[in-house]
Amino acid sequence: MTLRRRVLLGALTLPACAELRTPAALPPGVLASAPGTGAPLRAAVFATAAAFANQGAALQGQPAEAALAIARLEALEIEVADRRAWPALSPSVGFAMRTARDETRAALGIAQRAPGADVVRALALVASRLRAGNRAGAVDALPATLFEPGGEATLDRLAAIGPLPAAEQATAALARDVRRLDLDRGWAGAGNWWQAGAPGAITDGLGLGE
Repeated sequence: MTLRRRVLLGALTLPACAELRTPAALPPGVLASAPGTGAPLRAAVFATAAAFANQGAALQGQPAEAALAIARLEALEIEVADRRAWPALSPSVGFAMRTARDETRAALGIAQRAPGADVVRALALVASRLRAGNRAGAVDALPATLFEPGGEATLDRLAAIGPLPAAEQATAALARDVRRLDLDRGWAGAGNWWQAGAPGAITDGLGLGE
């Protein structure tokens, strides 16, 4: 497992624990699978598409959910660009996900050159702290080196995020391609973290063979 993948996984599975590769290490509300969605990465695809659907209506006035949705989008963009899990993914989806990432970064004032793993880690922590009612802690999780308007202004933007059409279109396209890969059995073999959990819990088919 590369260092970048370890950092990304740690960000997505807050709070961290000794063993990050089993389903038990994925806390509810981050990447835990919903019924019928399969393994965590696959679940994140559909959860993210649902979050941005209908002009992001589910995110309006919900800064914690907006932070989580954008963290997931950043993480999925990294995975799409990597192409290791889904080499058969349509190339147009990769372009769409990068455009969506740039759109959400512009909306929040995230530095365009900020490392994706750092953005994922910060926004996942923001979501967790806001859910716990810790706004001051959420502000502290938003360094100005990454979130250029500053913590308070970024939280205000998360609370009034508005429609993000590129994110809606890109995540919907990704979800459609995931369904196509399901039908074609087009997923890659074992090797990535989401395919290497406890035996029988996360399958090489990302949920098809459980």
